[in-house]
This record gives sequence, C-alpha cells and structure tokens, in this order.
Amino acid sequence: FLFRINQTQATMIGSVLLAPSTKANYDLMYYLKGAAAGGICCSITHAALTPVDVVKTRIQIDTVKYNRGLIGGFKQVVAEEGAMALTTGLGATAAGYFVQGWFKFGGVEFFKINAVQAMGEEKAWANKTPIYLDLPQ
Repeated sequence: FLFRINQTQATMIGSVLLAPSTKANYDLMYYLKGAAAGGICCSITHAALTPVDVVKTRIQIDTVKYNRGLIGGFKQVVAEEGAMALTTGLGATAAGYFVQGWFKFGGVEFFKINAVQAMGEEKAWANKTPIYLDLPQ
C-alpha cells in the first residue's frame, strides 16, 4: 500500500464515514445528484453491452449467416465490417438509458423520501420494505 494506518486510525475513519448526519438536506441539488448518478451509471452499463447487443441482433436477423454463437459472431462482425461495427447504436443506447436512469433513480429518491415524510419516521421504518420496493400499502 502507499500508506499505512493502524487499527485506531481505521476505527476513527470508519466511525466518521459511517456516522449519521445530523439533518439530511433534501434540496433540489440532492435530487439532481441522485438523478445524474442514475443517468450516468445506467448509460455506462448499458453502453458497455452494446457490442453484445449488436451481435445478438445480427444473429436474430440472419440465423443462417451468423450461426457460430456469440464469440463466433463477434469474430465474424469484426472480420466483415471492422471493430467499429460493434459500436453501432452506442450513442442512442447511452442517451436513452441516461434518460431512463435519470428518472428512475431520481424518482425513487424523490418518492422514497416523500413517502417517509408523509408517513412519519416510525411508520416508515415499520414499512421500509414496501417503501423501498414501491409497493402499495
């Protein structure tokens, strides 16, 4: 490691990181951060799988031509069209899933916090699973 810490320092750092905040600040910036994080994460994870989606779609469209499985399909697409063919639809995928993640994660934070505020902390704690799963009560 680049630095060493002893057990006491590790405990102190852990207690600071895990200490509950005194009062949560659920302002517009909080929701924007949650929405942006969701958008960024969804777009990255789905964009990373674009090459798999390209090969899968080619196999579905032309089963006679692309009949060597997923790995064989990768090799075939790269040999016939070049490696950049595997990024077909990357921009649209990233943009579309950014929007989905923005609303999904931002919405979950918004509705979860408002549900807790409407119910009160004790009732919300007793019903935390339905709140997290967004189940009707």
